[in-house]
Amino acid sequence: MRYRWFVLSSFSILLTLFHPPLSDGKITDVKVEKGEGPVEIEADELSYERDSQVYEAHGRVEVKRGDLFLKGDHAQLNMATKDLVAWGNIVLREGEDVLECERLEINIDTRLGKIYQARLFLKDQNFHITSKEGEKLGENRYRIREGSFTTCDAARPPWKFTVKELEVTVEGYGIAKGPTFYLGGIPSFYLPWGLFPVKRERQTGFLLPRVGYSKKYGPEIKNAFFWAITKDMDATLYLDYLGKRGFKEGLEYRYAFTPETRGQASFHFIDDQVFNKNRYAFFVQHQQKFPHDFYLKANINRVSDIHYHRDFDEDLPGEAKIDSRSRGQLRSTIFGGKNWDRFSFLTEASVFQDLTKKSDDETVQKLPQVSFQGHPQSLFNTPLFFEGGVSYTRFSRDQGVEAHRGDVFPRLFVPLRLFNVMKVESSVGPRETLYKSFNDPTRQFKGWESRETVVANTEVSTEFYRVYDAGAVPGISKLYKVGKWMHTIEPMIGYHYSPPVNQKDIPVFDDLDRIPYSNQITYGLTQRLVGKPEKEGVSSGPSEYAKLKIFQSYSLGDPFTRDSKGKGRYFSNIQGELWWNFSPYLSAKMDGEFSPYHGNLEVGNASINIKDKRDDALQVQYRYAQRNIKEINAGVRVKTIPPLYLYGSTRYNLKDHWKVENIYGAEYQAQCWTLGLTVEDKGRSPDGVQNKELKFQVYLNLLGLGSLGKKPFYMSL
Repeated sequence: MRYRWFVLSSFSILLTLFHPPLSDGKITDVKVEKGEGPVEIEADELSYERDSQVYEAHGRVEVKRGDLFLKGDHAQLNMATKDLVAWGNIVLREGEDVLECERLEINIDTRLGKIYQARLFLKDQNFHITSKEGEKLGENRYRIREGSFTTCDAARPPWKFTVKELEVTVEGYGIAKGPTFYLGGIPSFYLPWGLFPVKRERQTGFLLPRVGYSKKYGPEIKNAFFWAITKDMDATLYLDYLGKRGFKEGLEYRYAFTPETRGQASFHFIDDQVFNKNRYAFFVQHQQKFPHDFYLKANINRVSDIHYHRDFDEDLPGEAKIDSRSRGQLRSTIFGGKNWDRFSFLTEASVFQDLTKKSDDETVQKLPQVSFQGHPQSLFNTPLFFEGGVSYTRFSRDQGVEAHRGDVFPRLFVPLRLFNVMKVESSVGPRETLYKSFNDPTRQFKGWESRETVVANTEVSTEFYRVYDAGAVPGISKLYKVGKWMHTIEPMIGYHYSPPVNQKDIPVFDDLDRIPYSNQITYGLTQRLVGKPEKEGVSSGPSEYAKLKIFQSYSLGDPFTRDSKGKGRYFSNIQGELWWNFSPYLSAKMDGEFSPYHGNLEVGNASINIKDKRDDALQVQYRYAQRNIKEINAGVRVKTIPPLYLYGSTRYNLKDHWKVENIYGAEYQAQCWTLGLTVEDKGRSPDGVQNKELKFQVYLNLLGLGSLGKKPFYMSL
């Protein structure tokens, strides 16, 4: 997007290959002692005119200096004036960049000069630039006549810019006469003249607009203006026309004063003509480091109403978008602290916005939360280790009980390795939690209360493994280019105990307020398949190609659940996780919980990813929870004829038979441009929060120039 002015200023690159003075050279037995490294000149015919101090070279002339290489038919160097002239099939190479021209005239002291009938190719950006005549007028001034610019390799490029004359001052402005944009050889856009900034840094100016159409709300045109405030700050201002909704304004501000102090803030506002109300959202991310390793971070997310995140989900940052969809809330936090080698200090303030309710009067906020934590460390240089912490939290809200809570939880543990084959770790930790409740309208919780408990754990594990040469599974080894395989089996058994404790007199704000009675054994097995690739005889690090984990718990105390007759169920669900990279083109991942009493899957998630050498791809996800989730998500990319891709994605709620969203698209990917069309089809949710909507968008990307429109998100394709 920010290359928009570079279209014309790139012509100036034609002249940037005028290199430092060629004042140190060797022509047969002649040396020029002064300069920046040796210059070697070879030719079929070399001569020197002593009176005029002119060197001449004819026939297969080659000039070398470092990675700079020039060849041509003829060259002439005047040592008195330091003028160099080369003509006839001139080719100048530096690295992978190539300049071709018919004639070159340059003063090797002033570095001023001209080139004629020039063609420049810059490899990194794939820029093709031509000029009938180019001239360097000063240290930062250039003039180009009859020039063109494109990133297309074809002899007849699908698109290009041309200019009759262009005068550029680097770190100043460029003045162009007759800039014209050609599409398929047809002039499509013309200006009599143009004025634009020529900066090496970011440039202020309008970004290319995005266009679309919503069947429900009408045409959409999204405009943006980029403002390069300083080298440390920039901003983008938005003015979008959203059809029947009206105009929507936005501002994004970004800053990076130091690598440790940076952030961004955005604000969006619309006088929504459909809702007949003002709607807004603002988001802030900030991080800063202070002396003595203290730090501060902030992540603030706020919207005007509970429907905003669905109507304008593109405004939400990534983490806020996930929270709004999966948790139905937005969380704003400001936290800071300091980390030492053995300890850490943290203070935090958290405010939650419940997107399932119109009012946050009953929503619990944590203002503030302070903790001091001790990391695992040896206790007085003994085999006994210590970790633990102390914390304070104030819970507040406008309606409902509030409280102060203090919590102390030290933990002692002993890690052992028995017979060099078995790992054993035992730990015990007393826990004291103190509450001071207030403003309880029910008067259930009265003032000071405390809770005392203890938590004890023991875990025993070991590992068995076997190493296989690549020949044991030659097909897979060749596919992955793996030299050796290792299969590991890691059984474990653990015990966890937390005694029953009376907690009915303390309020519930989060999970810490209810510590369940636990007297249980957990056992499980983990298997891994690890491969060690080898490339050109040099071994690289091992990679994990497959993992299977299964575990279950058995309660020695209260049952986990009871059946309809009140009979206790002492075995937990069997929990499992499996992922496998079957090949570089096929991978799968599954996790779930299986009930040993009902004989069915109570929770399950599965995903599969398929791709091929043609660049086709398929991704399917399935999510299931017995009581409230049953959905399928899928995305596909199909390469039809070589440059044409078809895309599609779907999100479907199987539980409520609700089409959440379908996106269809076609994209033509040429060497130097991409054109795409998308259709976004949203269904109406059962609760009416999401409305039915059909939206069309077109986007165009010109390689090296920028994009018009935006490609939608087809899952992770």
